[in-house]
Amino acid sequence: MKDNDRINVVFNYVKTHFKEEIRLEEIADMVSMTVPSFCRYFKKITNKTFIKFVNECRLVHASTLLTEKPISITEVCFESGFNNFSHFNKSFKKFTGQSPSSYRNQFKTILQ
Repeated sequence: MKDNDRINVVFNYVKTHFKEEIRLEEIADMVSMTVPSFCRYFKKITNKTFIKFVNECRLVHASTLLTEKPISITEVCFESGFNNFSHFNKSFKKFTGQSPSSYRNQFKTILQ
């Protein structure tokens, strides 16, 4: 498997399965690598860990939901593939610089 194909398999899988739990063993297996070599490979190509990449995909989805769907922040958290609300809040704040509710309110103000 060429490097390009390998990374595309990973990106496409994450894009369609980020709402579910994604196990490193599962991904490494898909691209015929061991977990340690997959982790090194992924970090070399993307400059971030696989877990960080998956969480960023989830956070991008969460920011979209917060601005487009009138659902609770707890629902946004679970809809985005997070299974721990306080971890979601902490990650979101680190990613955007704001809490999910401030983020949503900022967009409400812009849209009004």
